[in-house]
Amino acid sequence: MRASWHAGMRYAVRGLATLRVTPFVIVAIMVLFSLPAAGVIWITAVDLPEGFGRTAGTTVLNLLSGTVAPVMFMKAVAAAHVGQRPGLWRHLDDGTRWLPRYIWTNLHTTVIFWVPVGILTLGFISFQRTAVAESFLGAAVSVLWIVVIGGTGVYVHSRTLLAPFIAVHGNVPGSLAALESWRVSGRQFGPVFATFVITAGPIAMPLAAVFMGFYLTLTGPALDVFTATLAAQVWIAIKLIRPPLVAATYALYTEVWPGELARRAQHGHPATPTLVRWLIDVSWWPPRVAAAMFRRPVSGPL
Repeated sequence: MRASWHAGMRYAVRGLATLRVTPFVIVAIMVLFSLPAAGVIWITAVDLPEGFGRTAGTTVLNLLSGTVAPVMFMKAVAAAHVGQRPGLWRHLDDGTRWLPRYIWTNLHTTVIFWVPVGILTLGFISFQRTAVAESFLGAAVSVLWIVVIGGTGVYVHSRTLLAPFIAVHGNVPGSLAALESWRVSGRQFGPVFATFVITAGPIAMPLAAVFMGFYLTLTGPALDVFTATLAAQVWIAIKLIRPPLVAATYALYTEVWPGELARRAQHGHPATPTLVRWLIDVSWWPPRVAAAMFRRPVSGPL
């Protein structure tokens, strides 16, 4: 296990070195994609009239902030990793081309994450409604529930951490990339887990403490605004976590994925399950529709 933590630290250090190649581009992406979330906070704070327009606007802004930014970070980090220094607009253009596949991949990892975590969360909510939950023993059991839910979330996220990198940088269909991430992280779980914890933990934990502090101390209208804009605030906070996490994970990917391909070249490739093959076939349709609409070839599948 010590070797895994050493490996995670090595990837984290390599990631920080990568970020130093184009720091202003990384900061520009952070600021640019924090603006939509900041817009949600402003809309809520000034209390614009309720209605479809406000709901649609805040939803779109949150999606822009949370969904588009990651692939931009990934492309910027990949360029910096080999010493290239393209400008911000080049990364935006390149990242946009890979956005459909990233989103499709992310749909898979989201389902993989929320099925076990969601089931456990529902179980915890059901337990909280029982009379036992109000006792001292119930409080101890509640803490155990929270630990299990949190541990499951970290474990599952570690198993899918490489999926977008395999999909985008490895040019693997999103459905297969999610499966490959699960396979590879199973054999390399120690380094993957350590990389995730070392790079995300030191930033995520203090931010979580700050959010909890505001939640416990704010009252009245201020608390209402805080809770109503929590999703947007989280998206901004995630922008602080992504650069070191993406850079370290990319360094991990550049060693783990080529090593996996070399291993398979010697020992053979695993079979692709029928469900994954079906999902890949389904993901051909959007590129084909887009090709017909724009009358030019569009790469696929997603």
